[in-house]
Amino acid sequence: MEVSVIEYTAAHELDHVPKDWKCAKHSAPDEWMTPANRQTTTVLELQPRYLHPSVFRGPEERRLLGYFWGPPGGDPTHGAVSGPGFCALADGFPPGTRLTVTATITLPDTPEDTSP
Repeated sequence: MEVSVIEYTAAHELDHVPKDWKCAKHSAPDEWMTPANRQTTTVLELQPRYLHPSVFRGPEERRLLGYFWGPPGGDPTHGAVSGPGFCALADGFPPGTRLTVTATITLPDTPEDTSP
């Protein structure tokens, strides 16, 4: 059995927690690295992000906020992405650029049994 402890500072924050919440290990099992699953790859694409009209701002046309990284066909949300050994700012690349990140686990060789 595994336990996860998450602390919230206000009760209203709980309104944003999905009722069927799962930990990362169970919500994205293909991304969870194990001795049996030693490689994972993800692709992010540079896409336009727009400020949409709202009741508060009036009926203005959609306005381009800029280009952001996101999954192909998904919502672009990050202007900068980084991880161990890489950092990519969205404003340094043309639209349609794809960033492919691959993580690989390399297990040590099993030492030979040297018992008599």
